[in-house]
Amino acid sequence: MQSMRRIFWIARITFLEAVRQRLFSFLLLLGAALAGSSVAFRFLNFGQGELKFVADFGFGIMFLFGSLLAVVMMAQLLFAELDNRTAMTLLAKPLGRSEFLLGKFLGVWAVMAVFVLLLCAVLGAVLLSRASELAALAEEAGRTAPVVDGGGLVVFAVLQWLRLGVVSAMTLLVSAGARTFLFSVVAGMLAVLGGQLQWLAQDLLAKDDAGVFQRSLAWFATRAVPNLQQFNIGDALVLDPASVPPGAPSAAILSGFLHLTAFVVIACALFRRREI
Repeated sequence: MQSMRRIFWIARITFLEAVRQRLFSFLLLLGAALAGSSVAFRFLNFGQGELKFVADFGFGIMFLFGSLLAVVMMAQLLFAELDNRTAMTLLAKPLGRSEFLLGKFLGVWAVMAVFVLLLCAVLGAVLLSRASELAALAEEAGRTAPVVDGGGLVVFAVLQWLRLGVVSAMTLLVSAGARTFLFSVVAGMLAVLGGQLQWLAQDLLAKDDAGVFQRSLAWFATRAVPNLQQFNIGDALVLDPASVPPGAPSAAILSGFLHLTAFVVIACALFRRREI
């Protein structure tokens, strides 16, 4: 019980520090502005394709800015404590290193929840507004009206939050052993890129003509590196839920949670051995 209180105390302080940062405000306002600006396409009447474009654009902005925010903020907040020597003061008290690191992670992940929630609210308002306009036009023309599934948007928000949690956990793992802030940010962004390209390793694993070394390397890559592409089902969840393969959201949640947990556990093990 005392351990959980200490963890949530660190998480609360980290959250308050993070939301006060200019980077958070800048990326949040810029992302909301870009997502809201897609309403300008109301002057174009290309039906369901317009909503898909708006959804893909908004979800892409959310992941791009969210990944940048997660990587930079996770590394910055951790190294700020280490460089300013405040970590030594905190760890001198009855606060374990794992508690300190877990609190930092939960604080950043909570910021990601706010980021995703606000951008999903803006994008959902844009989609629902434009869908109602297109529905009226479709009724006049005798066509099928496009539909926006609010429940699908909620599911995607959860998936996006989990994906950014995985990104934060990967950066935490790198930062736990790295010595510089810059290295952590670069390595974190490379890890995100690797997660986006992980499907290439899966394709290599599926080839029958691949060598033993290639197949072994691909097998290891598909398990060590999370497949961030499996979370890219936002447009289908929101605009055409029937097209989503059964169990795809559940599989993505399970895979993401397992990778997140593994990265955090390894990061705590590395940080306990680190000289501060």
